Order: sequence, then structure tokens, then C-alpha cells
Amino acid sequence: MTSTPKAGILRAFIVFGIMLATNLQPVLAEEQTMTLQEIVNTAITNNPAVVETEKKWEEKSSRIPIVTAQPNPKIGIMKDDIPTSSLNPGKGMMTEFSISQEIMNPSKLKAMGKMAENEASMTKAGWGEKQVEIYAQTKQAYYDYLYSKQALVIGKESQQLMGQLAKLAQVNYSTGMVPLQDTLKAQTEFSQMTIDLLNMASMEAVAKAKINNLMGRSTNTAFEVKEEFTAPPPNFDMAALIKTATEGKPSVTGMQYQVEMAKNGVDLAKKQQLPDFEVSLGYKKNKEPMIESQVDPMDPMNTTLMLGERKPTWKIEIMAMIPIWEGKNKAEIKAAKASLEASQAALQNMKNMTELDVQMTLTDAQATWRQIELYKNTIIPQAEQTYQAAVVGYTHGKVDLMTVLEGVNTLRNAKLGLYKAKTDYEKAAANLEKAIGKPLFTSGAQP
Repeated sequence: MTSTPKAGILRAFIVFGIMLATNLQPVLAEEQTMTLQEIVNTAITNNPAVVETEKKWEEKSSRIPIVTAQPNPKIGIMKDDIPTSSLNPGKGMMTEFSISQEIMNPSKLKAMGKMAENEASMTKAGWGEKQVEIYAQTKQAYYDYLYSKQALVIGKESQQLMGQLAKLAQVNYSTGMVPLQDTLKAQTEFSQMTIDLLNMASMEAVAKAKINNLMGRSTNTAFEVKEEFTAPPPNFDMAALIKTATEGKPSVTGMQYQVEMAKNGVDLAKKQQLPDFEVSLGYKKNKEPMIESQVDPMDPMNTTLMLGERKPTWKIEIMAMIPIWEGKNKAEIKAAKASLEASQAALQNMKNMTELDVQMTLTDAQATWRQIELYKNTIIPQAEQTYQAAVVGYTHGKVDLMTVLEGVNTLRNAKLGLYKAKTDYEKAAANLEKAIGKPLFTSGAQP
């Protein structure tokens, strides 16, 4: 039985498929090669969400001098005794210039200043938390990109194996060892793999765009990455990790500052019972003449009335604002104490959730590490042996094509499974770093 025309068509089909698979992505000229640390540092510095929280911290810090300052003085001018026949201020008989200053009790200002400092520290902790969050997201996006790239490589390798299998099926069909269905099935699987490669290429493009987005750049910015696996085996002391997280994680630190702010709020509420003051200084000029009487010393009964000029005068006024409404004061103190208790409860809840988060992420990392070892030591060696045995058996007509196809897919899935387990472990390690609140496995500029 001969099938030379069919063999020519099959070879052309295989060549076309391989060319299509190997040209799924355009070659980008002069792509920038970036290390994982460079990617992370760029994201922490340029990510808009990080910049936003940094500027919020700067805004809160700048408000501290505003809160602790006394109110602005007031300057006034008053025209009095304006004739009823005119509304012209220039005809007023008396002119008064004044300056006044409200003086808030210094102990109140001090408490308000402490609260403003606490709020600024809370915002700074929020900035640190956002940096850690973007740090973890960037590492996860990086490993998603590595996996999509490796999936494309493994997919191409599997398609090459399928192309070889298609050739083998054609040879066996031409010698009458297998039916035509084997050749058609191999061709169909080859075509399906081409579709899979196209999907993998799309996943790679999306993962790359996400990294650019996290770095605060245009999603189509060209760059390339170095493959790095930095996380060591998950042999960590759980108690030490929990202690580090509950004492130094930015979100926990921010909640501690919130408790301090609430304490200062109680102090301020108590000091609202203290008086505030206002001091004013006035200068008066009066155009109305002053009537003076002059007694004749030779004749005491003879009195002469004379018009004299009024001299300018000063006015000093001091007022005190007395908080006499006891019910209002007690209500303010009660509200401040309730706020303090709520903040303390929130802090304890944050510590509890942090401890749980550390335990869960560490357990996840340990489980993923065991998957890596299982793939490396057991699954992949077995899949390779199964595939080789299936090819030999099919060559000698001892097994059918489906057995060989199953061997190809099993080997491909095993290789993908190993690489996915490796990237999943790095992502789990990034989640652990996020739960703790600081990087553990990389060096250089970090949040």
C-alpha cells in the first residue's frame, strides 16, 4: 500500500503547523531585560496606588502645624455715632480700631497635636502596607508571566512530539500496520495543539501587560525578564513568623497608632472642660467735642463752659469661654472612651487575623513545596517512561495510537505541572511575605 501524495500533504501540514507555532509572537527589537528585583523596585516606586498613599501621608504630616497653631488674630475698624440723616461712615463721630486674639488652652492644643501626629503615622503605615501589597502582587504577576512563557515552550515541544508521531503514524499506515484513522487522529491532535499554543500566547501577553500596569507603565511597553526562583524551602519557625507579623506588620502598626489617637481623643475630651480665652485691644478717636466747665477763682459762682477736644483712648478686654454645660462634657468623654474601646478591639482582631493569615499562607507554601518534590521525583520520571514505552510499542504495532497520545499529553501535563508548582510556590511565598508585612527572600530596595 502506498500513499505518497498523502505523505506529501502530511509533511506540508506538519511544516506549516510548526512554522505557525514558532511564530506566535513577534520578535521585539531591543527589549529591556529586567530582573525580578528591578521589576519589584520599579513597581514600589512608580505604582500610582503607592504614590497616592505616599502623598496622603505627606498631606497628613503637613497638617500637624495647622492643628497645633492658635487661631488667627482679628483686626477691625468701627465707625460709631453716624448721624441718622446719613449712612456715610466718614461722618461718624467715633472711630475705633481693634485687634483681638482667641487663645485656646495650650493643653488642648497639645492633645490635638498628638492626635494629628497619630493620624499621620497611621497614614504612613498605610503607605507601607500598600507597598507590601504591590510588592506581593508584582511577584505573583511575574511568576504568572514565567508560567505562561514556559507553558508556551512546553506546548511547542509537545507539538513537535506530536509532529513526529504523525510522521510515524503515516509510515505505519503506509505499511498497513495501522488504519487511516490513526493518521487523521494525529493530524487532528497536531491542529488542536496549534490552537492551544495560540491561547497560551494570549495568556503570556496578558501577564506581561499586568506587570507593566503594576510598574505604572503603558501595558504595551517592551521588556523581557530573567527567570528567577528565589524562595528557599518553607522551613520556617511558625512562632517567629507570627511574632514578626503581629509586632511589625504595617497594618498592625497602623491600628496601634489608631489606638494611640483614640487615647489622645479621650484626653482631649477631658480637657474640653478647661476654659479658653480671648484678648482684645482697642484704640478710640472721638470727633465730638467735650464740654468743660471752668470756675472763676475770684468768683466761685461764676462758671464758664468751654468746648474741648476729646483725647484718644485705649480699650482692653479679656474674655473667658467657660464650658459650663456638664452634660455636654460628659457626653464627649463617653464618646471618646467608646471610640478607644472600639479601636482596641479592632487592633486585637487585626492581630488575630494576621496570625491566621500567616498560618494559612505558610501551610499553603508547604503543600506546594511537596507538590514540587512529587513532580520531580515521581510523576515526571514515570511520565517519561510511559511515553517512551508507548512510542516503542506503537512502532512495533503492540499498542494503539490512543495510548501514545495519552503518553504525550501525560508528559506535557507533568512538565507543566512541575513548572506550575514551582511558580505557585513562589506566589505562595509572596503571600507569606505579605502576611508578615515585609520581604523575606530578596535583596535591594524594598518596602
